[in-house]
Amino acid sequence: MKTKAEIRKQILLKRELLSLKEVQDKSTVICKKIISSPVYNSAKVIYLYSAVKNEVDVSFIMRDAQKKDKIVAFPKVEGKKITFYSVTSDKQFQRGAFSILEPCSGITAPKADLIIVPGVAFDARGLRLGYGGGFYDRYLSKCDACCIGVAYDFQILKQIPQEKHDVILDKIISD
Repeated sequence: MKTKAEIRKQILLKRELLSLKEVQDKSTVICKKIISSPVYNSAKVIYLYSAVKNEVDVSFIMRDAQKKDKIVAFPKVEGKKITFYSVTSDKQFQRGAFSILEPCSGITAPKADLIIVPGVAFDARGLRLGYGGGFYDRYLSKCDACCIGVAYDFQILKQIPQEKHDVILDKIISD
């Protein structure tokens, strides 16, 4: 089995080669699957993320959720942890840790019903491989919301090496 570092390198390279059109088309398919799901439709508070480096773009979900008067929140890195802040406009972001768009400040979000989780790779068990900082694993380990990983098909592998701190997601949705 490949190491986490080897998997990261391989998948990130493949993701980097996607065209803007491929990212948009695949992201739209993934977002529509989420928006049509019962868990999304019953959720009142949804945590999203700001996509970087050809990650699945979930801005489509943000726009839909806001039209449906759902509370939408995004993470902000604060030291070794992430805190989610409610967002109502695209103008409430600034470049933060790792050059990722984060909420400028604002209101700490209410408890999530649904968390859409980015990742580098996933496996059939729902195991997620992130960038190696552990931010999401630390956050999700204390959370009972439904957690859905979003990925392009090539990001879903048979198996990823598991460590005791790794959190298993409820579901992975891909194109």
